[in-house]
Amino acid sequence: MTAPDPALLELLRERSGLSIDLEGRFLHRGEPITHARTLAVLWGSLERAPDGRYLVHVGRESGYVRLADAPYVVRAVSEAPGGPVLHLTDGTSEPLAPATLTVDGEGVLHARVKGGHRARFSRAAQVTLGLALEEDPSAPAGFALRQGGTRHPLGKE
Repeated sequence: MTAPDPALLELLRERSGLSIDLEGRFLHRGEPITHARTLAVLWGSLERAPDGRYLVHVGRESGYVRLADAPYVVRAVSEAPGGPVLHLTDGTSEPLAPATLTVDGEGVLHARVKGGHRARFSRAAQVTLGLALEEDPSAPAGFALRQGGTRHPLGKE
C-alpha cells in the first residue's frame, strides 16, 4: 500500500466545506449542522493549526474550517460572584478575562477564551455585558468594564 500524497491530502482538507458563521453555527457547504453528536465531535476537535487556520479532526481525517469572524461565539453572559461568565457555542462556560475585551470596527465585542482563541459576542450577550460598560474617553474603544473596584478599558481592534 502506498502512502497518501501529502499535497492531495492538503487539498482535501482545504475543500472540507466546513465553516463557522457569525452566529457560531457549524456549517457544511452553507447548511447548518444540527446533529448533536456530530457537533460534539467537531467542537471537541477544533484546533488552531500552526499557520493560524482552524481545523477539525474526525477519526483519521481532518479538514480546515473557514471562519466568518471568530471560532467561538459568546451566546450568553451570566453574573457570578467572581464576575461575568461567558457561555460559548461549544457548550462550555468560562469566566470573562476582562483585559481581553475589545471592540471591532463594527462595534462588536470580542474576548479571548480557551487560552487565547477569539470569541465574538452574539447580540444578546453583547447587550447583557453592555449594561455593565461605562463610557470612558481615555479607553482605546471609548468604554470600560468596571468589575468591583477595578476598571478594565476595552481595546480597539
